Amino acid sequence: MPSRKSKYQSLSDEELYALTVSGSDRERNEAFEELYARHSGRVYLYCLKTLGDHAAARDACQETFIAFWRSASPQRQMTNLRGYLLRIARNTCLIAKRHENAQPTTEFNEDIYLALAPNPLGEAAVEQNELVQLVTMALDLLPDHYREAIVLQCYNNLSYQEVADTLGVPLSTVRNWIVRAKAHLRKILEPYWEDSSSGETLPAVKTTQTNHHE
Repeated sequence: MPSRKSKYQSLSDEELYALTVSGSDRERNEAFEELYARHSGRVYLYCLKTLGDHAAARDACQETFIAFWRSASPQRQMTNLRGYLLRIARNTCLIAKRHENAQPTTEFNEDIYLALAPNPLGEAAVEQNELVQLVTMALDLLPDHYREAIVLQCYNNLSYQEVADTLGVPLSTVRNWIVRAKAHLRKILEPYWEDSSSGETLPAVKTTQTNHHE
């Protein structure tokens, strides 16, 4: 007989959600625990990238799952639980930012750099502190909607459609935002690539202004 743990691990998100709304008390609790185990890391990462503070991100993550538990209903058709959780997380973070005036920040993501670089410089170069600061600065300089879209895609590994569902905008809008976000990032990072290829000493990181209303 399979263990209770393996039983829940083998269920889909949709099956687990069904148990959280119509199962016995024990089934509801255990199904919720499995969903939390599956998705809390991704939700926490999104909250951290949005709020820029570990304590605030932990609180927002917990509040997201509390809101999810309270909103569970047999009348709700659940087809994309991950996207649903991220929508709750987004609203939770927006409320937290209004209340605490938290400044959004984004930590360095090597995958974003490698995806944008015309000639990736290798692992050693990627780890340079100046590059880390530069990419972080570049992401923080993006307009909010551009940054949010590219963080969802690159950090949370969402598809374009999932990003659109999470943000509540058309798919074409998300595609446009991400294309523009990458163009902004390339423009900011281009001097670094040029200096690196020429072998010259890298200049100090400078703040680059972008149009946050685009």
